[in-house]
Amino acid sequence: MRASTAATFLVGLLAHLVLAAPTAEMVLTPGGYRAKSNIHEIPAGGRLAHVGNMIQVLSANGTVMKAVQRGDTATRVKSAVAPLATGWVAYASWLNTGSSPIASFTTSWKVPAVPRTNNGQTIFLFNSIEPNSGNAILQPVLQYGPSAAGGGSFWAVASWYLDPSNTFFTTPVRTSPGATLNGIITLTSSSGSSFTYNTQFTGIGGTSLSIAGAAQLTWATETLESYGVTTASDYPAGSTVFSGINLKLANGGTPSMSWSTQSDAADGLFTSVNTDGATNAQITIEY
Repeated sequence: MRASTAATFLVGLLAHLVLAAPTAEMVLTPGGYRAKSNIHEIPAGGRLAHVGNMIQVLSANGTVMKAVQRGDTATRVKSAVAPLATGWVAYASWLNTGSSPIASFTTSWKVPAVPRTNNGQTIFLFNSIEPNSGNAILQPVLQYGPSAAGGGSFWAVASWYLDPSNTFFTTPVRTSPGATLNGIITLTSSSGSSFTYNTQFTGIGGTSLSIAGAAQLTWATETLESYGVTTASDYPAGSTVFSGINLKLANGGTPSMSWSTQSDAADGLFTSVNTDGATNAQITIEY
C-alpha cells in the first residue's frame, strides 16, 4: 500500500500506537506492550534475515540461532494527542514517494538530563524508518525507564527492529546525560524488492543491528514516545534537539522534502522544524 499523503499513511502505521493492556505475559517495547514470548535479544555481532515467512536470528559467525514466523498484518493506529497520552506523543516525519530508495538517514542529539520525577515511566527518543505497509520499524533508540530490554532510572541505547508480532533488540548500553548520540540507518544492499539495512549508534559498540531481505523502508521519523507518564515532570526539563539530520538517496541524490510535525499541545509537548529539508536539518521536541 502506498499512501498518497503522510496523513493517510499514518493509518497503516505499526502497532506501536495501539496498545494491549499490560499483563504478566506482556512487556514494554518501542511498539507498546507486546507478548513476552515474541521478544528476542540479538547476540553481540548477530543479525536478522527474512527467509520466506520466517525471520532468522543469526549469530556473529552466521549460525542460525532461532527462526520465528514473521507477522504480516499492519495494525491501525490511534493518534496519541490526548492529555498524558501514551505512544508517539510528538514527532516529525517524511514519506519518500520517489523512485530512489533512502540510502542513509542520520541524526544527532544529546542525552537529556534525567526526568525531574520518577514514577516508573518509560521514554523513548529515536530516528526511525518504516516500510509503506507500516508493518515494521527499524530504529536506534535512546531509552529512559524499564522495557523488555531492561533499563531503569537511567538512559541507555539499543537498536530495535519490530514487525507486527516480533520484537528484536541489541543489548542496551548505558549512557550519560550530555553525551552526544549519532543514530544512523543505512541501506547496505538491495536486489529487486529485497533490501538489507543496518542501524547503529556510531561509536557505541554492541548497537549494530542488520536486517536482510526486508521491504523497502520509506517513512522517516524523529520521535518522542512515552509510557506511564503521570505528570509533566516525568519528562526531562527543556527540549531535545535532533540536529545534523541528513537523508541521502540510493541514486546519489538528496530528496527535495519538508518535514511534517505532530505535537501534544495539551501536555505542552511541541515539535518544531528549525531547519527544514534533507541536509543538516534540525527538529526540536519541547517538553
